[in-house]
Amino acid sequence: MLGFSKNIEPKRWFTKDYWYLDTPPASYATRDGWSNADVDVVPIDQRNWRAVNYLFLWLSDGANVGTMQQAGSIVAMGLSWREASAAIAIGNIIIAAAVALNGTIGSRHHIPFSIASRASLGFYFSYFAVVSRLVLGLIYFGINTFIGASCTLICLEAIWPSLKTLPNSIPLAQGVTSNKMIAYFVFWIIQFPLVLIHPRKMRWLFFVKSIVAVIAAFATLGWAVNKAGGSGPVFSKHTALTGSTRSWAWVAGINVAISGKTTLAINIPDLTRYAHKTSDSYWQLLFIPLVYFIFSFIGIVIASAGQAIYGTLYWDPTAIIAQWESRAGAFFVAFAFALATLGTNISTNSIAASNDFAFIAPKWLNIRRGAFITAVLGGWVTVPWKIQASAKALTTFLSGYIIVLAPIVAIMIADYWIIRKTKFHVPMLYQNEGIYKYQYGINWRAFVTILIAVPVNLPGLINAINSKVDIGNYSFFYKASWLTSTAMGAGIYLALSCAFPPTSTLVDETVESMDEDYALSDPNGWESEHDKEKRSSAGGDTDMASSPSYPTISKV
Repeated sequence: MLGFSKNIEPKRWFTKDYWYLDTPPASYATRDGWSNADVDVVPIDQRNWRAVNYLFLWLSDGANVGTMQQAGSIVAMGLSWREASAAIAIGNIIIAAAVALNGTIGSRHHIPFSIASRASLGFYFSYFAVVSRLVLGLIYFGINTFIGASCTLICLEAIWPSLKTLPNSIPLAQGVTSNKMIAYFVFWIIQFPLVLIHPRKMRWLFFVKSIVAVIAAFATLGWAVNKAGGSGPVFSKHTALTGSTRSWAWVAGINVAISGKTTLAINIPDLTRYAHKTSDSYWQLLFIPLVYFIFSFIGIVIASAGQAIYGTLYWDPTAIIAQWESRAGAFFVAFAFALATLGTNISTNSIAASNDFAFIAPKWLNIRRGAFITAVLGGWVTVPWKIQASAKALTTFLSGYIIVLAPIVAIMIADYWIIRKTKFHVPMLYQNEGIYKYQYGINWRAFVTILIAVPVNLPGLINAINSKVDIGNYSFFYKASWLTSTAMGAGIYLALSCAFPPTSTLVDETVESMDEDYALSDPNGWESEHDKEKRSSAGGDTDMASSPSYPTISKV
């Protein structure tokens, strides 16, 4: 799966030639080793994701513990359950638009996020976005694995009740107990082979996990309402907030609903690139708000009914499940939520980080090798149990990292839809001397935008980490960090691009492949030396694209 072969002697595993990935003939990369099959344009026969597969993707991601807890974090701000539900609905409509707009780049051109970002950021500056996402993806991979371990622990304790009283031999300073570490190892072992599945085949995994998770969520909902004899006390409470305090709580609630899906909004081309047709990814505009509103509301009902049953408000449904007398019921529901958490970890973190590794070192890493590294580094090197047990400052910083990612999403969307009017020269995205090189490989417009948009929110982030740092009313600005970062990112980038248009990077029509006739008639000489050499080796004036190894020629 990682490149091993039964016919290869084990000693060859330590040679450079064994691990080297040959660049396929279809690659548009300027040099050998600058791309591989997982970084290239997805071939037609591998574009097999339909609209329903994206529904299962979001069901797998949404029907989990984190979504059900989200409403609790908003209610904790002082809003009523009705206001929290409305804030969640508004936030998910906004992020759904961002996901659909950015996802169209993948579904239309069948390229990953890392390659697509070169059009707006520049050939080399795109590595900044990729590394930023990679680091966050590895950390959150570990955190989600630790969350999945909580569900796994309930399963294990349902089978072996004695595990609840297992003596702890791990120092308290480590932030994890012996039984939790056993559960963590079990969850990681179960998760490991699944993260190695190629994304184009992952749709079946999301299908199974979404079905199981949905059944578990509604089963828990039915049990809670039946046991409590109603919906519970949360639904009778009203907000005590008034005036501007209430308004800012609304803004913060919407921001919370949006922020959790920022990583998927930026890396969604990694999944939509496998779409059968462009319109398949548009359905996410409906799927995302619907899925997250339903399961956030289910989380409110379960927590409220749980308070009526146990006398304590548990926003984490696994805390309620852990108290069930029925060991079989606790096992199956916790197992379903563990699968849902696993699905979220794969779609949000593993696939993204794996694609990033393949982009950074295409000569040596493909998606499967990247997934292997992600599982090891993200699962163990990041020591997620320490992150979870650490001071609030670290987790606040991680959640606040959206101030870096949000402007990148805004730049990509504004650049593709408004500046370029959805027109790419795809082969040029793979060439360091192509039209997307800009100056020194950096689009200065994007660089200046990030240089302005990110620091503006830094005082608010510092205040959120350490409330003793007084920044006055400026703290309110940070309550809308995603909204402000995105608005500033799009606004500044569009202003600079309109004042100083990147004319040398604009094309009149989309070019999906190096069509010989188009390239030869192009007055700008866009055909690279690499492609000329390929044409020569193919037999002089032979049309490269007529070879079976090249993608079908198309001009959109």
